[in-house]
Amino acid sequence: MMPRILYLWILLAVAGCSKSPEILVITGGHAYDTTEFFELFHSLEGISFDSVSHPAALELLSSSKVGKYDLLLFYDYLPDMPLADSVVFRNLTQQGIPMIFMHHALCTFQQWDGYPEMVGGKYVMPGYEPDSSLHSGYAHDVDLRIEVLDPSHPVTRGISEFMIHDEGYYNIQINKEAHPLLGTSHQYCAPQVAWVKQCDNSTCLYLMFGHDKQAYVNEHLKLLLQNSIQWLSNP
Repeated sequence: MMPRILYLWILLAVAGCSKSPEILVITGGHAYDTTEFFELFHSLEGISFDSVSHPAALELLSSSKVGKYDLLLFYDYLPDMPLADSVVFRNLTQQGIPMIFMHHALCTFQQWDGYPEMVGGKYVMPGYEPDSSLHSGYAHDVDLRIEVLDPSHPVTRGISEFMIHDEGYYNIQINKEAHPLLGTSHQYCAPQVAWVKQCDNSTCLYLMFGHDKQAYVNEHLKLLLQNSIQWLSNP
């Protein structure tokens, strides 16, 4: 008969290996289909998540409590975030916490050059850039045909070409160090719609998808999130 201590040790080891990734979802600054958005995360397998909205989000991200999370997912929109708050993000990347940035999070922190270095790109908004030729744009309710640019990457595992009804961003800035994962040839969308980039000790992933509930229910987006969370939370 197996000794009781050994049996308990095995149970604990198995439980530790099967621990669900804990995610913190950060929102605020932009209207969205709240119920359907969180249903998207409830539909993902093997994860647990908390959510926090601004302004409480920065307080949590600045505290030791952020250390309980395996992954941070930003779905916020704060173009006017004060430059002084950049220290919060620098501390996060120094800690090496993985991050996912979705959709309009590309617009946040227009005044800090370090933010696009972290996210891997920038949606340039009028009012923050005098050169109008650099201003980004968006197109609502477009059908995007998405192609896989790196089929060998864990994020794109099981993904082939697909369609998604969403909002496209165009004339955006994409960091040359960002590794492209997904793209499109739509005239009202940037040629790259998902990429991954290293910033300090953190791996950061950007997904352009997720404007509203029409995108949230897309099965390919669900699989992308599932893959992304599993990959980033299990380095």
